[in-house]
Amino acid sequence: MVNDSSPLQDAVNTALEQKQPLRIAGEGSKSFLYSGDKTVPLLATSDHKGVIEYRPEELVISVRAGTKLSELRDITAEHGQMWACDPPLFDGRGTVGGAIASGWCGPGRPWYGTVRDSLLGVEMVNGYGEILKFGGKVIKNVAGFDVARLLGGSQGTLGVLLSASLKLLPAPEYTRSIATSLNSQECTSLISQYTRKTSTLSGTCYFDGKLYLRFTGVAAAVDQDMKAFESNDEIDPQFWHKLRDHTLPFFADDKALWRVSLSRNSLAHSENTDELEEVLVEWNGSLLWCKTQNSMPPTISIKPHAIRSFRNIKHETSQSSKYAHRLKHAFDPQEIFNPGVVL
Repeated sequence: MVNDSSPLQDAVNTALEQKQPLRIAGEGSKSFLYSGDKTVPLLATSDHKGVIEYRPEELVISVRAGTKLSELRDITAEHGQMWACDPPLFDGRGTVGGAIASGWCGPGRPWYGTVRDSLLGVEMVNGYGEILKFGGKVIKNVAGFDVARLLGGSQGTLGVLLSASLKLLPAPEYTRSIATSLNSQECTSLISQYTRKTSTLSGTCYFDGKLYLRFTGVAAAVDQDMKAFESNDEIDPQFWHKLRDHTLPFFADDKALWRVSLSRNSLAHSENTDELEEVLVEWNGSLLWCKTQNSMPPTISIKPHAIRSFRNIKHETSQSSKYAHRLKHAFDPQEIFNPGVVL
């Protein structure tokens, strides 16, 4: 375990002197997301790990970037708490730094918030070789610009994340999950109804003609909401972990996988969602995982908010926005961090 940040800062300063780009990674659990040059030397943060400070009474924890998500989960669970964005663990190799860099959330994202929402403060090394601190270690931190949240989903292009202070939530005391057979139109209608009238729904997933629902919270409230589904099959809650970590059969093949973001309720208002083949729907219909036979993006009639390549895509044609380009230049003017990665 490395508690001192100086080796990572020294590595950045050496790279600046030699004008040598760096590829930043933790345990490499999400290496398939990296769209840059994989021959660039690796700067690993996996040894920079451990809890800096944990204040359960404040629902706040500060950890180093290389800390494994499984360790964070176990520590917070002892106090009945959780990092609610629930990023993928990927066989236990996922790290806090990787989760923040990817911005990837689990099935509960519409109810619990994003990785970015949970960031209270960060410590990082920028493209000048300087150690910077943004934000704080308390929830009521409103001083200055909320720069810390820029690191969420930045793909390691703005600097080397050293540590982060995270907002936690109480873990639900009770969970039940069911599966029911429906066509896609019935599915979107049912999700829309239950989103409006229940407070315990915390996960939805639809694929292969089945709708999966998760209910969490106080036992009495969960059981009351579940009464409408008594004739359906109750399933193992591990289903949601498999969905989060992409170990369901849907994700098992080598087809091109695309991540399609939709505006809220757009899928529910579509006239025909059965046109979508080989698709898994999450987040109340706001997130689609679509598979295609080649590297071309899927064609759908519903206007997407964004379509991004995810896995097994040979060509990435998107470009950074002018705003992302300006941020990159401000934090990393020599462009040594993860060159070629598109925000």
